[in-house]
Amino acid sequence: MPPRALRVDSFICRSCLSSLRKRTPTAQWVLRHSSQAAQPVASEASSHRSREQEIERQKTLETLGLLKGSKDVGVSVNYFEQGKGGKLRRLRDEDEFGQSLNDPGGEAESRMKELEQELEQATQFTKIVEKIWGKQGAEKLRKRVESQEEALPKPSLLLPEEDWTAQDRTRIVQLNNMIRTIGRKAHSGVLLPKRINSLWKYYYAARIALSKKWESVHADIWDLLWQILAADHPNNPNRMSHTHVLAKDMQNAGVALRDDQQLLAIEATFISGLQEDAITAHKKLVTTIGARPDTFVEFWQLGLRMYCLTGDIARAERVANTLLESPYEKDPRFLLPFIRMCAEKPATVEKGFELYQRLRSVLGDAITIEDYDQVISYFLASNETEYAFYVFVEMMTSNTVDLRGTHRVPPSVASPFFYGKWLKRLIGAGDLQGAHNVLLHMKSRGVMPQAIVVNGLIGAWLRSGTADNIKNAEDVAWAMINARMQFLNIRKDMKNLATYVRLRQYGEGWPRANLETFSLLAENYKDRGIHPKMEELWRAFRDAEIAPNSFMLNQLLFSYLQDGQGKHVAALTRDLTNQYQVEPDSWTFMVLWQALAVNRLIQIPSGQTGKEISRTRSLFAEMIRSAHILATSSIDVQLARFVLHSFRKLDDKFGLLLAYRALRQIFKFEPPDSVVFELHVGSMDLERTAKGKGGLRLMHAGKQIEDYLKRRHEELIATGQLSAGDDLPDDIKREELGNFVEFFLQNQVELLGDENMEQTLEQAATEMGLDGEVPSFDDV
Repeated sequence: MPPRALRVDSFICRSCLSSLRKRTPTAQWVLRHSSQAAQPVASEASSHRSREQEIERQKTLETLGLLKGSKDVGVSVNYFEQGKGGKLRRLRDEDEFGQSLNDPGGEAESRMKELEQELEQATQFTKIVEKIWGKQGAEKLRKRVESQEEALPKPSLLLPEEDWTAQDRTRIVQLNNMIRTIGRKAHSGVLLPKRINSLWKYYYAARIALSKKWESVHADIWDLLWQILAADHPNNPNRMSHTHVLAKDMQNAGVALRDDQQLLAIEATFISGLQEDAITAHKKLVTTIGARPDTFVEFWQLGLRMYCLTGDIARAERVANTLLESPYEKDPRFLLPFIRMCAEKPATVEKGFELYQRLRSVLGDAITIEDYDQVISYFLASNETEYAFYVFVEMMTSNTVDLRGTHRVPPSVASPFFYGKWLKRLIGAGDLQGAHNVLLHMKSRGVMPQAIVVNGLIGAWLRSGTADNIKNAEDVAWAMINARMQFLNIRKDMKNLATYVRLRQYGEGWPRANLETFSLLAENYKDRGIHPKMEELWRAFRDAEIAPNSFMLNQLLFSYLQDGQGKHVAALTRDLTNQYQVEPDSWTFMVLWQALAVNRLIQIPSGQTGKEISRTRSLFAEMIRSAHILATSSIDVQLARFVLHSFRKLDDKFGLLLAYRALRQIFKFEPPDSVVFELHVGSMDLERTAKGKGGLRLMHAGKQIEDYLKRRHEELIATGQLSAGDDLPDDIKREELGNFVEFFLQNQVELLGDENMEQTLEQAATEMGLDGEVPSFDDV
């Protein structure tokens, strides 16, 4: 015990100090709560000992005068707080000590002050936004910020970037950055192929690193990768290959795949070429996914498709029966792959047709034209045209006519018109091989196809451009030409025979070629530049005694021009038009203008310019005589270009001016901007001109045209034809451009300084078929 004369605020014995510490209210509260959390409730014996100890301690404190009721002795307790650096800080009182226990370091208070400042700043910003854009604008901004925050990936969607090698960490960081980008883009809609491919690229690059720490890949990351890479969307063409790899990685990482994920993984494995693995995996799930009502149909339909693709008809049939006998709701069209497999082999084609009838029976009125077309295409692809014909007849007759087992086909069905419908449908669908099979089937049944339908197939073959189709087109077309020749020969022989004698045509039973047949071949030979075949075709055409039209004539003329025989085009045109009385059209004149020496040759021979000018003017006169044909609508721009540039190349300024005026007045020609520049610069190739020194001429021409249009715009406003501030209308602009070209050409004529300009113009007009009258405009 301490001396009595000494105050107790400086010294306390150890036993009393121990008791005093037990009496501290705050420490007692902490011990009470910690003991409640960490220890079980004490037994009765322990409680009794505690009460005895408490009584003894109270007596000791009373003796020392340390109880609250004691007025003789005062007790003061100092509280301290230890900071992070180990430094002690004295606390003011018991309240600050309690606050220190609840909030060490005073972080809550400082954080509260920061939040108050942020709230005040947000309130001020909201007031500014409402002042500028109103409350609706502020609400839109708030929603936009919320949507952007929602688009940000969750922390679980990012891979940890620590504890990797330098190379692996780079790949992980790249994948995380891509995940962030995908998170923002995916929130706004469907991802573009570029984003999906980038995600796959960075994931594939990080696979080796991730395989060392599969546990670091959170489940949310797998869900995101599956959602993007396995999405069934046109923007994800590599879906199956991605799914195959991703599913393997998830299984290696110990991730349990959902039922739908397992089915898609099996399908992806099968499509990736591992067919046996996929079928094995499918068999293992028969008692699980294959037995659940919600996955039964999808599971067995997947198995049916795989067995059909591998050609396992026995297992496919068992699976099909399992599906058909199941009580679950399903689309009977799951039989289509099975029908296709059976139709591919002659041994099982009958079974395929029976399956089709079963499908048709189950669907009933729900069967569609597309269903019929699908089944028909299966039988046609395997050259089982007879069964395809049965299906087509049932489709067209609403299942009222059944041809199976019949020896005689009804006339309403065995007719060119009925077959023609089928051929047109197949050609329109692009099934050219199927249409060919139908043609052969018609001929085998003795039904002569219509020439117009066969010509449609020939045209489709030629347009496809493939070697096999072009060969088929030529074979069939020449077979039709031969049928035409046989018919003509029989008709000639019949004139020398008795009336009761009849000759019949022999051969393969193709229809006779007509003008369309020859035109199709002629256009193809011309486009392919096969002039020898064109000449052979033309000889056959003349022997076929068919009057040509301008189209057939033009193909022949263009073929001669492409073959380098342009000098014969003009004479050939005169002979053919006189012999067959064919009126030339714009394409005929196109080839005639291109066949002129000035357009065929790089340079006109010396001394031939005058002769070529005379030919050019004569050809223009031919156009004037055919104006009733060409002037039915505005003349073709390309034809007008060749006309004008032919005169320009010959430097026939008088002929060029007259030709331009005649084109505008008689043929309603309105020169486009390109032709205006070409005539002003003097070139048909503006791009080539712009690369050289002609670029300055183009700039000069553009400046002149712009100044002219600006001046005319001001004049029209001054005369009241346009209101001030109005732009130049398109129709007026086209007319003014035409006037500009005429002023330009007329100015070039005047620069020649010809004293007999009027007489020269009249003579040129006479040579050009303008009856000696020089066409002009009132404003010129």
